[in-house]
Amino acid sequence: MKLDINGWWQSFSSGLLAGADGLGVYLDDTALTLAHVEKGLKGLQVRHIIRLDRERTEDLAPRLKEAVSQWGLQGCPVSLAVSRDLGFLRPGALPQAAAENLSQVVAYELDRFLPLPAERLYYDYQVLGETDTEIHLMLMGLPREPVDMCLNLLSQAGLRAMAVELSTAAVANSFSQLAGKLPSSWLLLHLKPGAFELAQIRGQAIIACHQGRSSSGADLNRILTEEIGRLTTAGHDTKALCLYGQGLQGFQVTAVSETFNLKPVYPSHLAIQNLPPETEQDGALAAVGAALRGLGKVSLTANLLPVAERAAVHLGRFSFNNLMLLGFLGLCLLWGGSALIHQRVVLYQVNRHAAALESEARQVERQLEESRTLAKQMENFHKMGSTPDKLRILKDLTQLIPDNTWLFNLRLSRQNLDISGMSKSASDLIPLLEKSGWLTKTEFASPIVTDANKQEHFKIKADFKGGEPVS
Repeated sequence: MKLDINGWWQSFSSGLLAGADGLGVYLDDTALTLAHVEKGLKGLQVRHIIRLDRERTEDLAPRLKEAVSQWGLQGCPVSLAVSRDLGFLRPGALPQAAAENLSQVVAYELDRFLPLPAERLYYDYQVLGETDTEIHLMLMGLPREPVDMCLNLLSQAGLRAMAVELSTAAVANSFSQLAGKLPSSWLLLHLKPGAFELAQIRGQAIIACHQGRSSSGADLNRILTEEIGRLTTAGHDTKALCLYGQGLQGFQVTAVSETFNLKPVYPSHLAIQNLPPETEQDGALAAVGAALRGLGKVSLTANLLPVAERAAVHLGRFSFNNLMLLGFLGLCLLWGGSALIHQRVVLYQVNRHAAALESEARQVERQLEESRTLAKQMENFHKMGSTPDKLRILKDLTQLIPDNTWLFNLRLSRQNLDISGMSKSASDLIPLLEKSGWLTKTEFASPIVTDANKQEHFKIKADFKGGEPVS
């Protein structure tokens, strides 16, 4: 039996690296698109994606249930993104006095801005800014009938809805989370054959949105150029243009980007694996953006589903392999920590032994210092012993030198004797000094000088023999 080691390793590693799951659904007027996104150690990747036609609605629930069962996501919270064509996204303003009860006032005044009253809508709003007199809002709404139909299908498939949002917000989350660092203000362009939707994103809100249609490609480019120019000159420092959709081929992206100094960003630039191009599968990007809500924080947080109807979200799913991996990582950390602790303990013990030996080392150092002092004293004593007895030499010389001789100076070192003085007969002094037994090589150091009194001034030098004189 031959083992497929490579296949086994790929299966094991894929299971080992499995992480949190996000499930998103995109609803438009013709189909449901279901996307399963996984966040693991390898990053984000689209694990599964399917598109189910809505022609036979009665078949959708079994097919959804079968897909979810195969993916192992029964009971997983799901986020629903609904096509912008089925909903409303419009700005509005309320008096500043409504700030204290803004949610209630929005529900009461909603039919002033949207075609349907609040009880027939799933809706939410974002505050765009305030003045002294007004609060500026972006209102988002979806008719309840198509949304309830989709939520019912999801419930039949064992899925619990955690959020409902417009596709514009879902796709904006895809770009903001996966396209790297976008500027604070950027444009989102959805191009379809003969139609477009252009939205401006600033921070965590959609501040403007415009839809348009044209049967001519030239007219569409002209209209889009005018709209992009209007939004980029609104003072928000817009620097990026994110594009997606099946109508990209007819749009003059390069010319528009260069005209308005915009950096084009495409779905292919997003940091996620296995994302199908919009030209191959419509709605994939919106479904993926909806799935990101199940994986953590998103930039545009507006949620049209009432709080009481939202499913609880528990981020992360850990399989046995995940637990094994975490256990292994924990053991690695424990081993590394134990090695560090052992090193610390050894260092502590060495420091403690060094501290214990410090007093002994200081005692030895003191003894060495005392021995050095004694050696120096002995050396001085030796020098003293080898130095002639100056008093005895002086006594002997005094006895030898005749009375007619006077000494002015006597300098005695270990090897030499220098004397100077005055005498009636200086030449007689050399033999006398030689007879002392202390000296040798006795001679005049300078010529004898006779003064006016017939006294001879002399300087004599001699070498000292050392030891005792011969008796």
